[in-house]
Amino acid sequence: MTLTAALPVKAGDVVAFVGGGGKTSAMFRLAREIVERGGRVITTTTTKIFAAQIALAPASVSAADATRARVAAALTAHRHVLVIGDADPGTGKADGVSLDLVRRLRAWFPGACLLDEADGSRMRPFKAPAAHEPVIPSETTLVVPVVGADIFGEPLDADHVHRPELISALSGARRGAAITPEIVARVLAHPDGGRKGVPANARVVVLINKVETLADRAPARETAERLLREPAIEAVLFTALRGDDPVLEVCAR
Repeated sequence: MTLTAALPVKAGDVVAFVGGGGKTSAMFRLAREIVERGGRVITTTTTKIFAAQIALAPASVSAADATRARVAAALTAHRHVLVIGDADPGTGKADGVSLDLVRRLRAWFPGACLLDEADGSRMRPFKAPAAHEPVIPSETTLVVPVVGADIFGEPLDADHVHRPELISALSGARRGAAITPEIVARVLAHPDGGRKGVPANARVVVLINKVETLADRAPARETAERLLREPAIEAVLFTALRGDDPVLEVCAR
C-alpha cells in the first residue's frame, strides 16, 4: 500500500510531519507518490533542513526567490519543488520558511499538495516538542506524528531520544527507563506531545516507522492499540519508508 492511499492524501491537502524516526523520508516518499500519480507537490520546512535532504528534491527555490512565477515554473518542469529558507554556504544547511510564505504558497497553488516538516529531532527516533515547536501552519489538514520502532527497549536518555526530560515529564517515566509502548503512546497522544499545535479541523495519523527492524511487531501493536484510545488519532500506520512497500499495516478502530 502507498502512503498516499493509507493516509489518505488528496489534492490540496496540507500535511505537517512531526516527531522523529523518519519525517524526512515520509515527506519525500509521499511527494514522489503524488508526482507518480500525476499530482503536483510543494515540500518545505518550518524548521531546519540539511544539504543531503535538500538534494532529495528535483528542484528547490529559496524563500527570498519564491515568487509565484518562480515556483510555478519549477512545478511545471518537475511537478515537485522544495521551498527553503536561507542556506549556510559552508554546510548547505538551510533555515525553514515563514508561516506567511506557507500561506502564500497555499493561496498561489490551491490544487497542489503542500508537505511541511514542522520540527526537528536531531536524528533521534523519538522526541517531545520544546516550547517553540512544532511550527504547524494553520492551513494544515493532516498532521503525521512519526516515531521509529527502533526506540522500543532503548533507555530514556539523550543518546536515544531528543529532549528526554520532556518525554519523562509527559509520560511519567523516569530518566534511564527502558522505553515501552506505553511511554511512546503517552507522548504521541499527549496534547503537549505528538498532538501539540494540531489545528482544530486537522486529522491526525501516526506513523510507526522502521517496523521491519522488529523481530516481533508486538510493541508496535501495543502502541497502536493505546494510541487509538485517543479519539483525535484517526489511524496508526506501520511503515518501512525506505522499502519497496512503504506501508506494512494500517491500524484503525
